Amino acid sequence: MKILVLGGSVLVGRHIVEAALAAGHEVTLFNRGRTHVELFPEVEKLRGDRDSRVGEGLTALRGRRWDAVIDVNGYVPRIVRDSAELLAEAVDHYVYVSTISVYGSPLPPHSAETAPLETMDDPTSEDVPAHYGALKALCERAAEDALPGRTLSLRLGLVSGAHDPTDRVTYWVWRMAQGGEIFAPASPESPFQTIDARDIADFTLLALRRRVTGVMNIVGPTVSWATWMDACRTVSQSDAAVAWVDDPAFLEAEHPAEPRQYGAYPMFVPPEAGSWWTVSSSKAQAVGLTHRPVEETVRAVYEWLAVRPADLPWKAGLTPEQERALLEKWHAHGT
Repeated sequence: MKILVLGGSVLVGRHIVEAALAAGHEVTLFNRGRTHVELFPEVEKLRGDRDSRVGEGLTALRGRRWDAVIDVNGYVPRIVRDSAELLAEAVDHYVYVSTISVYGSPLPPHSAETAPLETMDDPTSEDVPAHYGALKALCERAAEDALPGRTLSLRLGLVSGAHDPTDRVTYWVWRMAQGGEIFAPASPESPFQTIDARDIADFTLLALRRRVTGVMNIVGPTVSWATWMDACRTVSQSDAAVAWVDDPAFLEAEHPAEPRQYGAYPMFVPPEAGSWWTVSSSKAQAVGLTHRPVEETVRAVYEWLAVRPADLPWKAGLTPEQERALLEKWHAHGT
C-alpha cells in the first residue's frame, strides 16, 4: 500500500511510520523538515507547509497519488480542509488523527463516540491552545466534508510510549524508578487510562486495510492507579512508596505556582471535568483494536528513559523540591 503521512516525526506519527515500514508499505512523508529530520532515511520526504498561505504550501503534493493519507498533525480546520480537498482525488482513504478532547466537559463515565462535542463561540478562531478540542472537532468535519464516506477520525486518548514529547505518562515511570516516597494525586482505585502508541499504529494499519470509516475512540484499557503504579514498580524493580493524595481541595490549594507545560499533576482530572479516564473504545475493539499488557507499555517507556537525553527538560510532573514540600504539607494535613 502507498501511504502518505502528513507529519510523521513525533510520537504517534513516528510509531505509525515504523509499523507501516515493518509491514512492507511504501511511505511518503510530508512535513516542514524541522523535527527529527534524521528519521527514516529510506523514506521519500516531501517538504512544504500545511498552511497553504506559507511559502510553497502544499505544492509538493500536487499531481501525486497514494492509496491513503494519514493526517497526524492537523489542528486548524482551514488547514485540514485545504489538505483534504487537495487530496480528495489523490487518495481513496483519509485517516484523521483526532483526540478525545473533542468532547465537552463534564464528560460522563464510559463515554462513547456519541458524547456531546466541545464548541466555540467563534468558529473562525485559530487559537489552538485556547480551543484545542473544539478545533479538532471542526477538523474532523472538514476532512469528512472533503471526502464524504471515505474518512476515518481516530479520537485518541492520552498516548504513552517511547519519544513522548509531553512526559505526562513518562513522568510516572521515571518517578517510580527513582524510589523514595511518591506524591500521587489520586486514590489507589482511581481510573488510569493510557493508550500505547504501538497499539494506535497497529489499529491504524488495520483500519487502512479494511477501509474503515467513521469516528472511533482509540483509548487504552481503564485500570486503577494502583495497577499502573504496581506495573511501574515491577518493571523498574523499585522500592518506592506511594502517598495517595485523593483530596481535590488540597491539590488545588497547594498546586505549585509554576507548573510544567503539561501540568504538575499528570493524569489528575478535577471532579468537575468528569470521567476522562473511563472513555469507551468498544466500537474500535469490535473492529480489531487490541491492547498490550500494562507492563509491556511501561517497559517500553522505561527502556526509552535509558536513552532519553539527560539534559532534556521535563514537560510534566513535580520537581523534587516541589514534591518534598507537598509531601510535608500532606502529612501535616493528615495529622
